Amino acid sequence: METFIYIKKLLDIIKKEKIVLNMEEKKDLSRDLPISLQAIEKILIFLNKTKKELLSIRNISEGTGLSMRVVKNVLLQLERFNQVERIVEINNILPKWRITKFGARVVKEAKNIEEKIEFPSRNDELIYGFVIPKDLEKLKNENKVKQEHLTKELNTIQLDLSKFLGPVLNLNNPNFEDLLSFLIKRIKYLKQKVSSFPADPIASYLLKRKGEKQKSLSKEEEKFLMVELFFFNSIILNQLKRISEFDSRLTSFIESNAISNAYSLTTDLRDEIRILTDLINQRESISADFRVLSSEHLKELLKNNVKPDILENILEKPIKEDIINQNLENIVIKFHDMLNKGEKHLNDHFVEISKSIPLFSLYNLIRDEFPNLIFTVDQLEQTINNLANNGYIPGIKIIQEDEDHYLKLVQLEAHDVSKDDQFVINLAMRLQKFTLADVLKETNWPSEKALGILNVLAEEGVLKYKKSFLHGDEWYIIVEQTD
Repeated sequence: METFIYIKKLLDIIKKEKIVLNMEEKKDLSRDLPISLQAIEKILIFLNKTKKELLSIRNISEGTGLSMRVVKNVLLQLERFNQVERIVEINNILPKWRITKFGARVVKEAKNIEEKIEFPSRNDELIYGFVIPKDLEKLKNENKVKQEHLTKELNTIQLDLSKFLGPVLNLNNPNFEDLLSFLIKRIKYLKQKVSSFPADPIASYLLKRKGEKQKSLSKEEEKFLMVELFFFNSIILNQLKRISEFDSRLTSFIESNAISNAYSLTTDLRDEIRILTDLINQRESISADFRVLSSEHLKELLKNNVKPDILENILEKPIKEDIINQNLENIVIKFHDMLNKGEKHLNDHFVEISKSIPLFSLYNLIRDEFPNLIFTVDQLEQTINNLANNGYIPGIKIIQEDEDHYLKLVQLEAHDVSKDDQFVINLAMRLQKFTLADVLKETNWPSEKALGILNVLAEEGVLKYKKSFLHGDEWYIIVEQTD
C-alpha cells in the first residue's frame, strides 16, 4: 500500500504542476525524489503507453533508460502489488512483462498524467502526433516499424474483444453474441491482411518475371510511395487507438450489467471497424502504379504540412446517389450470381451469403464488406425492389404478424415460405431466441417436423442457429435494434 501511495503522490505532483522539464529541470527534480520512485514512475508510464504488448526486461530497460538490474527489481516489486504481470511465451524461458488493469488504473487515477486531448474532429485526431521523415532510408525503416506495430495493435484489440465473449455468452443475448463474434473475426481478418503487406514494397515492385522488361522508379517516385505508405500507416494506427479506447468502457458497462449500453457501444465499435477496414483496404491498394493521394498532397506531406482536409477524399468520398444505387445493384447481382454458382463465402472466408436474408442483415453485410459505400436501409430496399421489377431477383417478401412484428426478407433465390415457415418466423420475431421445446409448446408438432423446418430456415439464412453448453440448442433472428 505504501508503494501505491508513493506512486500516486508522484504522479499527482507532476500533473498538478503541469511540469514540462528540460534536461536541467529533470536533474533538479531527481534530487527531490527517491531513485526507486523515479524508476517506478518511468516503468509504469512506459508500460501503460505500450498497453498490453509483452516486453522483455531488456525492452523496458531500453525504453526507460534504466539499468536492467533496476528494471528487474522494480518489476518484482510492482508484481507483488498486482500492477504488472509476467507471461512466459511458448518455447521461451525468460518471461515478458505487461501492465495489469490495476496498474493502468494507478496511472489513470493519479490525475490522468497523460491528459486526454480533445480533438475538434475525427480528421484532426487521425492526423495527430506523427512527423514524416525526409530521408528516404529513414522513411523505409520507420514504415517497417509502423507496419509491425499495426499487426501488434490489431492482435491486442482481438484479444481485448475476445475476453468479452465469455461474459456475453453468459447473457444468452444472441444479437450481442453474433455482433461481438463478427467483430473479433473481422479484426483477425484485418490482422492477417496487414501482416501480408510487403516489408519492402519497392523491392517487390522491381521484381520481374522472365522475359519482362526491368521496371524502374525515380527517386521522387520512391519517396512519394514511401510517404503515402507512412501517412496511411500513421492514420491507421491513430484509428486503432480510437478503437482500443472502447475496451475500458465496454468493461465498465458489462461489469455494471448495463447490457443495453454495452450493446449500443458495440454497434458504435462496428462503425469504427468499418472505417478501419476502409483505411486498410486503401492502404493495400497503394503501389508504385497506383496512388490514393494526389501529387500536390504528397508534396505537402513531405513538408510535414498535414491538414485535416487531406482526409476528405479518403474518409468522406463524395459519391452521387445514382452511382451509389448502381454500386448496390452490382453488389446484389454479384451475390445472386455467386449463389447460382454454388458459392457462399466472400473474400474474408468467414462471411457467408444466403438465399434468403433479412433486409437489415443484408444492409450490415454490405456495409461491412464495402465500408467505402455509404447508404441507408431505404436505399437498399429501393434498389432490391428495382432489381425485382426488372426480373433479376425474386425481391422482398414481408412476413407480418402484427404492427410490431414484421420481417422484410430479401430473397436472392426463390423460396416458397409456407404457413408453417411463417409461424416459426413470427415466433422468432416475438421471442428473439427460442429452443425446439418452445416451438413444440406453441405448435404441438412432432419434433421431427419442427426440427426439419428450423434446419431449413437456418440453411436458407432466415434464422441463425447456435449450439451452447450453457443454454442448449437455440435459434434466433437478427433484427434491427432501435433502442
